[in-house]
Amino acid sequence: MKYDNDFYVTAAKVGKQAPRFEMDAVLPEGDGLNRFGKVNLDQLLNDGKWVVLYFYPLDFTFVCPTEIQRFEALNNKFEEKGAVLIATSTDSVHAHLAWQDSKLLGRLSHIHASDASHAVSEAYGVLDEDQGVAWRGTFIIAPNGVLKSAHVNHGEGGRNVDEVLRTLDVFQHELSGRLVPCGWKPGEQFITPEEE
Repeated sequence: MKYDNDFYVTAAKVGKQAPRFEMDAVLPEGDGLNRFGKVNLDQLLNDGKWVVLYFYPLDFTFVCPTEIQRFEALNNKFEEKGAVLIATSTDSVHAHLAWQDSKLLGRLSHIHASDASHAVSEAYGVLDEDQGVAWRGTFIIAPNGVLKSAHVNHGEGGRNVDEVLRTLDVFQHELSGRLVPCGWKPGEQFITPEEE
């Protein structure tokens, strides 16, 4: 049987070390151009942080701000869990800053990174090479650098940000030795293996 699709390899493998990156970014602190800086995955991991790296296609669009604003609304909850949110697209930091300064998005209290080189989007397997944009990908990286979760959507359907927060909680419990059943919600019981 012959397949008509391209063979695609991604460096991001669940259960393996996440691809490292450093990107230009609009940071939460400061004013105007003073908000420009860098985000470095190794530095965040060295600080013991969980990282939620989420990609979206383009600034100044329609579905993307609904997702970014929901991440922003839950940012305090992610921070309480020791997680850093990084919004990423292939747009420039100048476009990001202009979008945050507009009423269409608003100022973010989490990192807004630029993958203008497309290297990070490609490493995480979300780059649409024909359009030069990233699809909606969400990646949860543990403080030890292991990629715990990877979810990629093709098309215009928005993701469920509340589920990203729940999934982070699941993996944090897993790393502390608790077994989390299907459909688990915070506050519910964990699985207790029966003793023999």
